[in-house]
Amino acid sequence: MELVLSQELETLPEPPAVSRNTTKGLLNSNYKTIVKENYSKSSTTSVFGIRQRIKSFQLNRINHTAAILKLTVFALALIAIF
Repeated sequence: MELVLSQELETLPEPPAVSRNTTKGLLNSNYKTIVKENYSKSSTTSVFGIRQRIKSFQLNRINHTAAILKLTVFALALIAIF
């Protein structure tokens, strides 16, 4: 049995490439730059400034007890393995 084509097959054009991953954020306009400027220039005497200063202090502080406990557990697990 032979297959014989009696007509030409037409080729379909390729669809345009669509980029699904974007590196742009939701706010990528003049509004975003204004918000960043206002945030950096916020007064430390305002309620917002005081709250931000307290948050940054809490986030930058290291909990030494937790760090020592984690290192101790890691060392004990390492000793138990070997």
